[in-house]
Amino acid sequence: MKQMNLPYYTWIFLFANFIANNAFALDVGNVNAATMITNFAESVPELMRLTTAIAYVMGLYLVMQGVLGLKKYGEQRTQMSSEHSLRGPIIMLAVGAGMLYLPTSVQQGFATFWANPSPYAYETSETGPFQEFINACFLIVQLIGTIYFIKGLSMMTHLNSGGQQGGFSRALTHIIGGIFCIDLYDFLNTIFVTLGLGQM
Repeated sequence: MKQMNLPYYTWIFLFANFIANNAFALDVGNVNAATMITNFAESVPELMRLTTAIAYVMGLYLVMQGVLGLKKYGEQRTQMSSEHSLRGPIIMLAVGAGMLYLPTSVQQGFATFWANPSPYAYETSETGPFQEFINACFLIVQLIGTIYFIKGLSMMTHLNSGGQQGGFSRALTHIIGGIFCIDLYDFLNTIFVTLGLGQM
């Protein structure tokens, strides 16, 4: 008899479904998508700190790799080796510095597109469930933008290996898209003004 091998994600889905059915077997009559998004947004500041901490660790690792690459480059030069290139270590150092100084890197990205960036301008003093939902959506999009900004920076490190075609453009797309998501308010205002719809 042939043994059935399910992919690992099928087992994860089945296990999560079993846990979810048992853990949330309570009255969920008042729960909707807006409530779930608002509840998730409460944990976004902690997730943002975790993402930033991961970027700092990655940046430190990349800077160390860049310094070791420079050391290797210097040793190859003294041995008159023809296989030496400064491109890899310099890219590692630049990307590592960008991750170590993540808030400054993001701020420079804002300054590239907007004269007076205001990523938190969507937060108003108005109260109400709809305004809370809008604020929650903006927070979640900011978290996603930060993750994609970091992903774009890390994709830059693959430029040294000469891997896939279009690697630079793909990394730049992630970085620019991440900046637009982090400052979604100004990005949407730009779109609205361009289309003649006025301010948000």
